[in-house]
Amino acid sequence: MLSVEIEHSTLPAMPQPLEWWRRTPGVSAPVDTEALDWVHGGDVIDVGCGTGRHLEMLARRGVRGHGVEVSPAAVALAKAAGVSCVEADALSYQPSHPVDTVIAIGGNGGLAGTLEALPGFLLRLSSWLTETGRLVLTCSDWTKLPPERLNGDDSPSRAYPGDVRMRFRLGDEAGPWFPWLLVDADTLERVCSSVGLRIAERKQWLGGAVHGALIERASAT
Repeated sequence: MLSVEIEHSTLPAMPQPLEWWRRTPGVSAPVDTEALDWVHGGDVIDVGCGTGRHLEMLARRGVRGHGVEVSPAAVALAKAAGVSCVEADALSYQPSHPVDTVIAIGGNGGLAGTLEALPGFLLRLSSWLTETGRLVLTCSDWTKLPPERLNGDDSPSRAYPGDVRMRFRLGDEAGPWFPWLLVDADTLERVCSSVGLRIAERKQWLGGAVHGALIERASAT
């Protein structure tokens, strides 16, 4: 089973939908794929597209999409399934033309890594958009986790509790730690406002532990 661990936390490892990403028949999609309902056509870039499942769902709705993913294994699986994608880091990738929607779901708002980096992350993704384009993000919210379990006794002092490091574990094998942002909904709204963006609509799942935001330029209103 593939799971995610949070460093310095006593929370149990969180199972990941590996079988869904592998296209195992009969496996349910993660709850936040409902955020795709905000996408209504045009060109789409999927940040952290994995094996391309979100793009496949959009393609069945007649929406064109292209993925950006750092994992070569995931890119190979996506391309084998006929998904358009490239092996690249979203922090250095530059699309060939503006698109109508950028999606970062599956909790991929956390790709910003830290709260300090979130404004630049949002500005980078929004720079890929047409003038009326929109971002679709889903994120995990640290405030919905038990604080005494998110922060173990050996936890370092953090300016923002949602700045964590995570790693993937598959059986006895664990990958390297990487930074990840668990941002609460109010903080996401405040950061959006600070960089000229606004949250037009919200969704939440699992009691708010996972939340989604449809984001547009403030000037678009």
